[in-house]
Amino acid sequence: MKKTKKNKDCFRINESANERILTPILPLTLTNANAYDKQLATTKVVTDCSKITLDFAEANLMDFDSYLVIFINRIRQFAKEKNVEFAISGLPSDRRNFVDLFSRKITSELPEQENNSSIGRYIENLGKKFQKMWRDSYLLIEFTGNLLIALVKMPFQMKKVRWKDFPFHFNAAGVNAVPICLLIVFLIGVIMGYQGALQLHQFGADIYNADLVGIAIARELSPLMTAILVAGRSGSAFAAEIGTMKVSEEIDALTTMGIDLYQFLVLPRVLAVTFSIPFITALADLSGIIGGLFASLTTLNITMNGFIVELGTALTYAHVFSGIIKSMLFGFLVASVGCFRGLQASGGAESVGKFTTAAVVTGVLLIVLSDSVLTFVLQVLGI
Repeated sequence: MKKTKKNKDCFRINESANERILTPILPLTLTNANAYDKQLATTKVVTDCSKITLDFAEANLMDFDSYLVIFINRIRQFAKEKNVEFAISGLPSDRRNFVDLFSRKITSELPEQENNSSIGRYIENLGKKFQKMWRDSYLLIEFTGNLLIALVKMPFQMKKVRWKDFPFHFNAAGVNAVPICLLIVFLIGVIMGYQGALQLHQFGADIYNADLVGIAIARELSPLMTAILVAGRSGSAFAAEIGTMKVSEEIDALTTMGIDLYQFLVLPRVLAVTFSIPFITALADLSGIIGGLFASLTTLNITMNGFIVELGTALTYAHVFSGIIKSMLFGFLVASVGCFRGLQASGGAESVGKFTTAAVVTGVLLIVLSDSVLTFVLQVLGI
């Protein structure tokens, strides 16, 4: 009895003029992958033609998997190598979407990533930092605008402000900061006194050390150092408190209840720091001058009475109050930046730590920047 030969072909090829039409027979699945690979290896798919077409009109596409994509890409590659036109026909739209989705090259999204030089990566990183800084500046200006609007509306909406938090923050940011501020500014006064004494003594101008210490402390060093210390204490504390509320979704709950965050959270903190820091600065002025007096008495041939008389002649109300006014602006900036950074936090504890650090850095930067601008303006105005 003669055995009939079973047809083991996975696909058939029909020739039509200069075109080869390839029609899959077996389901295009990974279980049939070996059979397809063997026939592709032994069959010349592209020979003496100008076009090859994959025809799925009669193919079994009810059962398919990722091998459908592999098979199509392999025939496409054959056509590309032989410079032959490639086409697909009879493929349903859902199957075509499947093929298009899984035929994309992941590496095409980052074509130049591996070829970037170290200088290119540095410039790219620098550009990203500038872009982030620009966006933060925009958001800070927007936050400050909303805060100023809340301040203008405050006299007409006094009941909406959480005033019972004001004494707490005034005590935490003001009273509790007095010892460290007095100590730091006292030591700054001692340093200024010693450095001034070393230079002035060479010219026999010992008595003018009182002028140097008094004006430098009252106008610049006392408000500047006080604001920096308050930024490290209160600015970071505000960022951590509000940031923790943000990541624990307490801020979202307040917003859902229709509570104005500026009146409820921000204003009590900003007002407490703004009105407490002038008192700290005034006490720090006295502490710094005492430090300068101590240094002068121990290194120069002057008396306490002579130092005080010369100080009274040189130090005017303009010097003292210019420093006080500066300190109020610094306090407003420190508290505002602390609240702003806290509201930026998102995700988890890592974000709170990140924005707490950013609150201190941004606060100190704004203090120094605004101090330089105010010093120039007051100099032009003759104050």
